[in-house]
Amino acid sequence: MNGFKKVIILFFFLTLNIFPQLARDSWSLGFGVSYPRLMSISSLQTGAWAGIGNYGGYLTLQRNFSEHVALRLSGNYSYMITESINRTQAINLAAADFDLLYYFVPCEVLTPYLATGFGGILFANDNSLLTKLDVTYLEYQFNLGIGAEWRFSENWSLRAEGIYHTSSTNKLDGYDNPGEDKGLFGGNSDTYITLSAGVQFYFSKGEPSALCDLYDGITINECPSLDEIEELIIKHTPKEIVKEVVVEKPVEVKKSQWVLVGVNFQFNSAQLTPESYPILFYAVQNLNENPDTKVEIQGHTDNIGSEQYNMKLSEERAQTVRDYLVAKGIDPSRLTVKGYGESMPVADNSTPEGRSLNRRIEFKVLEK
Repeated sequence: MNGFKKVIILFFFLTLNIFPQLARDSWSLGFGVSYPRLMSISSLQTGAWAGIGNYGGYLTLQRNFSEHVALRLSGNYSYMITESINRTQAINLAAADFDLLYYFVPCEVLTPYLATGFGGILFANDNSLLTKLDVTYLEYQFNLGIGAEWRFSENWSLRAEGIYHTSSTNKLDGYDNPGEDKGLFGGNSDTYITLSAGVQFYFSKGEPSALCDLYDGITINECPSLDEIEELIIKHTPKEIVKEVVVEKPVEVKKSQWVLVGVNFQFNSAQLTPESYPILFYAVQNLNENPDTKVEIQGHTDNIGSEQYNMKLSEERAQTVRDYLVAKGIDPSRLTVKGYGESMPVADNSTPEGRSLNRRIEFKVLEK
């Protein structure tokens, strides 16, 4: 049992670092189990409570039209028991629902959403408080609820949800007193909830979304070509730095600009990504070989977002690079920090590739 727990914990922490690529639109199938429960005021008035044997399940087909908005067609089955006045009532209910979903933060691995819609219900009562209600009914219902989706791989996610259903009838709980006051809108309709958990499989995806790449470093789907990177390096890097030669003494760095291609940061933050450290290590080596060299660490962004925000973010990222260099033994007096925001692009901001090139860190070698 301890071994199983360790596997679960390891799986949890590993998946926290997975950031599946979000698509602009997609199709998915979902299935899972649910716990339904009557929540009408009449059940409370008559001393009824939900039985512990309640259970259900669902199957869904979902169409995401954008990163935020989706429509979902679902089929649900619920078996509910209520006990009142020494009587146990059973309810078999099947529902077909059509709901609108709105995802609040689709770029996050765990994203909450709001669900609302309507559907048709077919239910049959057994051993109702009023035996005349032990028949089959075809009605409709209104749905309102919240949920959360956790994307743990490229095509799979876990989903948990709670939905409050207001039906068009007051016969669902086996008691149809016309004087009851219940329902979401204060009417005489029976209500119930379903708490569900299951999985979602995305079997078809559209183009990768650029929504989550705001202020981010170079990504797989917005990565410039090798030719573009090489051209940028040649343009901004002195030959003395990249030329492989054997010398008796360190090469003196001339006044120039170093472009640290590949220094990336976590989404919308100044936290370095793992692939950045080898490049910064190379920068430390060059600074150690030229102890009299002073540099200005410059942070740059693309033009997505406000100018004020980009200026602040670029300075924070430049400060992060400075802190790393100081931690590796570089004298702080040799380093200054400045954020330039979006003011000095080296590529076209109208394309994803160009924006990736503009999100960069540069070293400006100052006069000794």
